[in-house]
Amino acid sequence: MHARPGTKCRRTARGAGAATPFRNFRWAWRRIRRAPGFSVMTVASLAVAIGSNATMFSLIEALILRASPYDRPEELVDIRLIEPNNNTLLPYPAFRGLEASTEQTFEGVAGAMVNIVHLRDDTGRRDNAFHELVAGPYFDVLGVGAQLGRVFATDEGVGDPGADAVVVLSDEYWRREFGGDPGVIGRTVRLNEFPYTIVGVAAPGYFGMFRGFKSKFWAHMTMADQISITGPGSLEQHHAVLAVIARRAPGVELAEAKAVVGAFAERHFATHSNRYQSAAMDVTPLLATWIHPALDGTVIPVATLAAGILLVLLLLASVNSASFLLARAEQRRHEAAVAFALGAGRGGLLGTLLAEATLLALLGGTVGLFLSVFPIEAIRDADWHLNMPVAIDARLNVLVLFFALGLSLAAGLLMGLGPALQSLRVSVSGTFGESARGTRGVIRARSVLIVGQATVTIFLLVSASGFARRVVAAQQLDLGFERHSTAIAWLEPGRDRTPAERHAFYRDFVERVADISGITSAGTVTVLPLEASMASIMGVDVPGIDPPEGQTHHQIDWAGAGGDYFDAMRIPLISGRFFDSSDVRGSSAVAIVNRTMADRFWADRDAVGQRFTASNGLELTVVGVVGDTRVHKLSEAPRPFVYTHTAQMAYPFGPVVAHTTDDPASVIPKMLALGNELDSAAITFSAKTMKQHLSTQLIPLRIPAVLLGTTAISSLLLAAIGVYGIVSYAVAVRRRELLIHMSLGAAPSRLVTSVSSSTAKLVVAGLVAGSLLTIAVTEPLRHTSYGIGALHPIDFVCAAILMAGTGALAAYVSARRANRWNPAQALKEDC
Repeated sequence: MHARPGTKCRRTARGAGAATPFRNFRWAWRRIRRAPGFSVMTVASLAVAIGSNATMFSLIEALILRASPYDRPEELVDIRLIEPNNNTLLPYPAFRGLEASTEQTFEGVAGAMVNIVHLRDDTGRRDNAFHELVAGPYFDVLGVGAQLGRVFATDEGVGDPGADAVVVLSDEYWRREFGGDPGVIGRTVRLNEFPYTIVGVAAPGYFGMFRGFKSKFWAHMTMADQISITGPGSLEQHHAVLAVIARRAPGVELAEAKAVVGAFAERHFATHSNRYQSAAMDVTPLLATWIHPALDGTVIPVATLAAGILLVLLLLASVNSASFLLARAEQRRHEAAVAFALGAGRGGLLGTLLAEATLLALLGGTVGLFLSVFPIEAIRDADWHLNMPVAIDARLNVLVLFFALGLSLAAGLLMGLGPALQSLRVSVSGTFGESARGTRGVIRARSVLIVGQATVTIFLLVSASGFARRVVAAQQLDLGFERHSTAIAWLEPGRDRTPAERHAFYRDFVERVADISGITSAGTVTVLPLEASMASIMGVDVPGIDPPEGQTHHQIDWAGAGGDYFDAMRIPLISGRFFDSSDVRGSSAVAIVNRTMADRFWADRDAVGQRFTASNGLELTVVGVVGDTRVHKLSEAPRPFVYTHTAQMAYPFGPVVAHTTDDPASVIPKMLALGNELDSAAITFSAKTMKQHLSTQLIPLRIPAVLLGTTAISSLLLAAIGVYGIVSYAVAVRRRELLIHMSLGAAPSRLVTSVSSSTAKLVVAGLVAGSLLTIAVTEPLRHTSYGIGALHPIDFVCAAILMAGTGALAAYVSARRANRWNPAQALKEDC
């Protein structure tokens, strides 16, 4: 026989029989280097899949899984107010009442309200600083200490308003803005030009009670008259609302805490029946809340969907890699048979084949971790266009590394076990007698895999197309106002300004903004439409119309508006008039209502001139009716809305909106400059275009759309690789048969058609199964995604064309390899 091939087989036998892991991996590394094309393709596909999963896991770890910064978090509970408008924050008077009524149930009750102030110190440092105003024994309840100085004392924040002008800095703010200087303790900073003393720096890693957001420092809620964005008197007027966390006293069970809080809620709601309609208080364990009760309903389904999609991507990558390993194993059946004939153990061969798959997966995981750094940094540094700074502290920590390692090992086992077991079933006599025997079961298994892969690919393609169309449709919805040519700048004048000075600031600011070149109109509003983080409700009594059962007032969405707000937003006037200069503080209170409110309460008569009474006793006269706008959600039906005039408000606040013929982003710096010219102590709360403002509403749609789209494209490529792999495998196991047919005169094209036709049938089966799966999954959800409709037939047609075309091309390229064979090889053996 042949000397050189025999030598090769003896080396293979020694390698295959090697029992030590080191030799297995060394042998596997040689095999990987001998097939660079296959190795690069496998590592790249696994890198994309593992890197994507690592990125997603880093976000989940940062927002959900990371250990709580609180001491003994199992003792902590969330206490939130549940109202028809889903408000989860508790007004300050209710907080104080809860604190006094639960002294035996809780060791302490802590509350926090987000706020922003203008900060200045003696070094010239200026900052619009986002922070928390806190109530109760905040740091003691949460178990967060100070790394420098002290936290708030128990006798602070409970005395006279304005008596405790002290702040505690966050670790990050201290290090970034104060250079980590220990001498910062005792230094004075001016908040809204009021002096405050820095008394401590909080422990590292604590950003505040609102998970996912980043507080720069903490001050007492009793200082609200000086620094709260809700203005003087807000504590007594229920304008200041807090998130609440309490620590259960020893021996107090959750059920007992719920009962005590429920009893307090009944008493409090009865005493303030004009403020609460169909309200309740809920108590839940803090550890049962992932991010925040108001956000979990959106975040958890999106995170679950994203994690599931990315795991499917990893599964597809692993199956495809296994397909190629199976093809390679089939091509080496003679090599394995010779190794067994020369005494190699099957356990050794199993180890070497698993080592090759594991090494490929580890290489893919390493590259994937490197690639994941870029999206993680992009997400962490992204501008989310929210009024509060987002704190997504995602990073490649030890937990993420172990997660990626686990995925890599699982992928290696998944992609290597099948080929390894197939090689172990090699029969020495059977291989030398008939090379193709025993392969039908493997082909059937691989056929199932390709049908499954085509099914998943169709599902992902159709779903991605549907979500993409929903995003486009959402961007084209008639919101009732202009979205493309509107700029928004929210500046608050210094907190030491009198009400008259505040009114003058907003009046002058709006007038000067309207004079900017390119701006056609400008106005102010207290709450923007579709403002996810804010909502205002007015209790209303309408003569002759009783409120809903169980309520003492009609609950109507409300906002204050001034200047040329309606013109700037392009909200049409239907009847009556807009606000004008005659509507001033002290004159008869006026209101503008939307079409839905006019139709609901005054359907049989003209709404203009009608009167209604607010729950605080103020009587208002309707002077105009305007068009409907979306208020809370893109998907909502029109709902009643009331506008009052900011000129008649005691404490005006809110953003200025401007309609421009130029790029909205280009006029925002000019608007901010004007505001700071009017008041050097003005605080910039936010500055963005209307499109940026609305982008937060599209996040629940955009995230799955991007993930599904990216995964669908990856799945399509992986499906092509899978089809290529299965045809390669089919060609490999029928090699001798096809060569014999060719030697007898069979045309190569006919052989290509023969090999490809069976694969085409599998792809078609996958198309049908994928379409049915998509319909079954998406049909129940068609009315839940902003009400934009069901999937369109074009989604299925495009997905089918892409899948069929990709599969046909991959099959054709793989099958054509048979054309390069020499028929004389049919009479030879490789080894």
